[in-house]
Amino acid sequence: MDDCWNQIGISGDGSCPELPRVIHCRNCEVYARAGRRLLEQPPPAGYLEQWAQQLAAPPRAEDVDTLSIVLFRLAGERLALPTAAFVEAVEMRPVHQVPHRSGGVLLGLVNIRGELQLCVSLAALLNLGSTAEQSPSRPRLAVVERDGARWVFAVDELLGVHRVPRRVLAAPPATIARDAAALTAALFDHDGQRAALLDAEQLFARLRRAVG
Repeated sequence: MDDCWNQIGISGDGSCPELPRVIHCRNCEVYARAGRRLLEQPPPAGYLEQWAQQLAAPPRAEDVDTLSIVLFRLAGERLALPTAAFVEAVEMRPVHQVPHRSGGVLLGLVNIRGELQLCVSLAALLNLGSTAEQSPSRPRLAVVERDGARWVFAVDELLGVHRVPRRVLAAPPATIARDAAALTAALFDHDGQRAALLDAEQLFARLRRAVG
């Protein structure tokens, strides 16, 4: 197969005379024809049988007994929420104060895709205060939702989606701060550092009380 995209295309030296027209090799007729030929080739011997066995096999225990979480940094702490609670993360943008309401937990309103959403301070809710970050931060606005109610809060950095084995989740110690403890479902280690898994149900209930 003529893999010109690896020679003179985007994965090569970029000298293909068609690149100014198609911008990217995936828009080129040659690339498309090569893809069709690849898909039309008969599978190698045993390929279908191997996939049939893998799909028929029961899932491994370690794949079942895990929890999908979104990990983030806030005020020097590593926190996490179940992935199901997250809607999206967006770039930082202006927060418009609500007269006689903004301050403390409620910061104001923020425009997310043309809709005004309540923007809150998770650090204030957890009484985390402000801690100087030792590593470079990349702040984002996290959009979360539960039972149709959406909230937006700023994080210092999103650390991505991870799967945590439930067996490593530990109960929070009695020494943890009172406000944080009430909203902490479990603790776990990530890259050698302690992270707190927040209780989504308790978190949303606390937000409703704090803002309402």
